[in-house]
Amino acid sequence: GDRELADRLAIEAAGRHFRVEVAPGVPQARRAAEREAHKLAGAVGSFGFAEGSRLAREAEELLGAAAPPGPEEAPRLAALAAALRVDLERPLPSTPERGSAADDRPFLLVVDGDRELADRLAIEAAGRHFRVEVAPGVPQARRAVNRQRPDVVLLDLAADEDPGGGLAFLSELSGREPPIPAVVLAARAGFDDRVEAARRGARGFLPKPVPPAQAMDAVQQAVRERALAETRLLAVDDDPQVLEAVRALLEPRGIRVATLADPLKFWDTLEETAPDLLVLDLDMPHLGGLELCRVVRNDPRWNGLPVLFLTGRADAATVQRVFAAGADDFVAKPFVGPELVTRITNRLDRVQLHRTLAETDPLTGLANRRKSEEVIQHFLRLAARREQPFSLAVVDLDHFKAVNDRAGHATGDEVLRRVARILLRSFRAEDVVARWGGEEFVVGMFGMEKGAGVQRLEQVLGRVREERFGGWGGEELSVGFSAGIAQFPDDGRELPSLYREADGALYRAKEEGRGRVAAAGSADRPGDALAVDVLLVDEDAALAGLLLHALETRGYRTHWLQDGEAAVQALSGREPALRARVVLLDAALPALDGAGVLRALAAAQLLARTRVVVLGAPDGDAAEQELLRLGAFDLVAKPPSVPLLLQRVRRALGSRRS
Repeated sequence: GDRELADRLAIEAAGRHFRVEVAPGVPQARRAAEREAHKLAGAVGSFGFAEGSRLAREAEELLGAAAPPGPEEAPRLAALAAALRVDLERPLPSTPERGSAADDRPFLLVVDGDRELADRLAIEAAGRHFRVEVAPGVPQARRAVNRQRPDVVLLDLAADEDPGGGLAFLSELSGREPPIPAVVLAARAGFDDRVEAARRGARGFLPKPVPPAQAMDAVQQAVRERALAETRLLAVDDDPQVLEAVRALLEPRGIRVATLADPLKFWDTLEETAPDLLVLDLDMPHLGGLELCRVVRNDPRWNGLPVLFLTGRADAATVQRVFAAGADDFVAKPFVGPELVTRITNRLDRVQLHRTLAETDPLTGLANRRKSEEVIQHFLRLAARREQPFSLAVVDLDHFKAVNDRAGHATGDEVLRRVARILLRSFRAEDVVARWGGEEFVVGMFGMEKGAGVQRLEQVLGRVREERFGGWGGEELSVGFSAGIAQFPDDGRELPSLYREADGALYRAKEEGRGRVAAAGSADRPGDALAVDVLLVDEDAALAGLLLHALETRGYRTHWLQDGEAAVQALSGREPALRARVVLLDAALPALDGAGVLRALAAAQLLARTRVVVLGAPDGDAAEQELLRLGAFDLVAKPPSVPLLLQRVRRALGSRRS
């Protein structure tokens, strides 16, 4: 209870590499013990200690009961702790093979004969969402690599009876196609040792003893570098054999190669593939490599793209022309495989180094605003070309300043890092997840409608709320966020307009109480007419319920009226009560039927801004032609197919004049 003494003890303990939590009294200590039991139940279960997880869960339930544990529960808690210790001292279970489960976490192989250090490394790795397997020596590590390829290896060079066995294994890892990145631990850390490890392909060198957190920082950096190596290259050459040779040389090294034999299709292919490096043949029919290079250098989006030439002429005049056009390098034909690979990989390494520094948010590891805007612009052009939706979400943490004020900026940084990891895990690899500054994140979703985006973000919000963060004095914090989402082309066709609409929806979510996701246009100012995406006019309540549910789960704002006269009255007049972008209109309404509603809407000059899709048009070409003449945008048979109807609604929304 003595806060001053507790703080001094905590500082001293931290200096001796202890993790510290302060509980001012017994109730707080019980809650802290309950939290530790909860974390332990999840952590040991993820390693395969099923019995240990059950024991920790039972301890958590005892500690978290409404009435505090009395003297009669003490023996049971002691027995659980003892049994848990026995279970955890068993050999660490092997991680299941990657192909046997849908687990996309990076796979780390720890090769170290120091069992205590290996287990601590494994626990630290699991906390950073790695799958882990421990091999006590090089022979076991070779079998593990042959059984399942790891994403990265943490290798103690002394983990073999042969003094040179660790270095030999390191050479084997770097000699694979593609190489397996390895971070080295070494008891000897002289300059010669570092040079030898680097010669054999080590991606990191750490002297022992090493804190597990520092080792995992190096491992994560190696994984990021491996991911960056999976770059895209576009090769343009009118000789298919050259293109195939380039593909065969580079794809085994993790470089995705797109090829093009017709230079007239160059620009569309460049936009489609968005390569990290361009390989051009100098002499091609219609358009030569020099002309293509100049076109690239003249465009502000692509003028920084590295360009390498393949040329059968290596005279001084040709080389001068190549570099004058803007080339970064050239390789003479016929090229030698290792030379081409080395030139390309060296160029890509330098590009990726500069790109990582310029395009990555240093705190979270996400794309920064500059990079994400570039990728989103590319997706918007792709969405327009393919007539696909694209949704943009703006996510802002709620009351984040209070987190910094109550728990300190270190906790605030940890909140941002963990939220970033949750966003990355929750969206597809092709989605754009970026930090745009402060506590604001942006997510771009190609091919996803905003209704589906709302559902995905609501799931993410649930996961974020489950996270717990430690503050000063043992205080436990949780966070939430508000988000707004807009869709191309319904809410805007350019990034600034889409962002403005999504940001407006975000602020509506904030005004409505925070901790929620709002779609663009989902609410209006007080006193305005009710604005909806789709108005359904149909007297069949069962069908209406089905259609409204299908529309609302996809993010559309809806309203339902049962007769045509009410629809005309709500939509027309000097101050209409309702504004609808699309009307789904039953043709066979009582009193005022579909044709009558169309005539009334046309007379009120509403069909210029509202699209009407008629459901269940009368049989016969003449009846259908009459409805179209009256102003119907489309006709759909009744009962409608839901996927077909949603397609027609999207088309109507996309064609509506603003």
